[in-house]
Amino acid sequence: MNYFPDEVIDHVFDFVTSNRDRNVISLVCKSWYRIERLSRQRVFIGNCYAISPERLIARFPGVRSLTLKGKPHFADFNLVPPDWGGFVYPWIDALARSKVNLEELRLKRMVVTDDGLELISRSFVNFKSLVLVSCEGFTTDGLAAIAANCRFLRELDLQENEVEDHRGQWLNCFPDSCTSLVSLNFACLKGDINLAALERLVARSPYLKSLRLSRAVPLDTLQKILVRAPQLVDLGVGSFVHDPDSETYNKLVTAIEKCKSMRSLSGFLEVSAYCLPAIYPICSGLTSLNLSYAPGIPGSELTKLIRHCRKLQRLWILDCIGDKGLGVVASSCKELQELRVFPSDPYGVGNAAVTEEGLVAISRGCASSSPQNRILQPISLLTKDSELLFSHARVSGACHFLAFLLTRSSIILAHSLNSLRCFLLHLLGTTTRECFMC
Repeated sequence: MNYFPDEVIDHVFDFVTSNRDRNVISLVCKSWYRIERLSRQRVFIGNCYAISPERLIARFPGVRSLTLKGKPHFADFNLVPPDWGGFVYPWIDALARSKVNLEELRLKRMVVTDDGLELISRSFVNFKSLVLVSCEGFTTDGLAAIAANCRFLRELDLQENEVEDHRGQWLNCFPDSCTSLVSLNFACLKGDINLAALERLVARSPYLKSLRLSRAVPLDTLQKILVRAPQLVDLGVGSFVHDPDSETYNKLVTAIEKCKSMRSLSGFLEVSAYCLPAIYPICSGLTSLNLSYAPGIPGSELTKLIRHCRKLQRLWILDCIGDKGLGVVASSCKELQELRVFPSDPYGVGNAAVTEEGLVAISRGCASSSPQNRILQPISLLTKDSELLFSHARVSGACHFLAFLLTRSSIILAHSLNSLRCFLLHLLGTTTRECFMC
């Protein structure tokens, strides 16, 4: 029995944002079930085949934000057949026919078509956010439809998608009246970009906070963009290659120095190590650095860069940094909470560039960081003596440990698994919440 009117309960439910919490409160009684059903606007579905689109709409007719996942995680390792499924068009069609006021759509590992993107742009007049992660099946024609027809678009985020490039003019489809963009990420695109259209779009987007560029955007265009958008908080760099003695490079340094709000840096898909000192002025304020797509930066230059990043909380990096470089991370980044080390050559054989020695240095040097948020993800192969070194590692506060053993050598794999066995036994005896091996 409710002691408050339904309107009051409805207002209280607005402050419950967690999907798990809302699932629980919907089970309290029929009245709460009905109120929660009509008031829920954000829905997460971890398997697109777990429920039909029609059932979702009947259950939550007021849904405005939908997150859908298709293929399982191991699809990233080419372990799922190409005809597995994961088509999003039936969902979009059902939502459009039901006249749902959809504003946000987040898709991961799903098959997206240009027809689906066109239907989104025509059916949902208040559509504001499209996030596609590891999706396939669409082209830049579909992106052009989104750009042209979604008048209130705030976020267009394309992460690690397979996109067929029909033309490089899709950025030109944003109307001159489009000034609402807050986040734009097209780093995964491989084709040419209309640079003039990009500059105009950035210039008329005063609320733009996050911008991640593809490798088709050269350094001189980056300089012009930073002049027009010094308010950026998150920047993904495409090409960072130029003569460090040129006037353009000097202008870039000046533009970067004015980006006082920059907190996250990523990309560097093409990079000249001689140009890296240009970003040193903003390194002191960075809390996130993702260089997992920057194989052009040698380990010595990575070390120099990280020495300037004293406030880092999140670092994604390639194993070319080496154990010595991880030692620098441990001594410089005392607030580090998340570290991910990716292999430069996932299936290479031979000695690993990063071993447990570097991870031990991290566990000791970053012991003062919040233990509830630290994630260690060693991806390089472990050596025969891992169990001895891991036994001295102070990682009892780690709440997640992920290990990816990407090797075809059964001998090396046996040593790695034996090392992990001892290490995980040590972890599981502490407060570790999750351990995964792939």
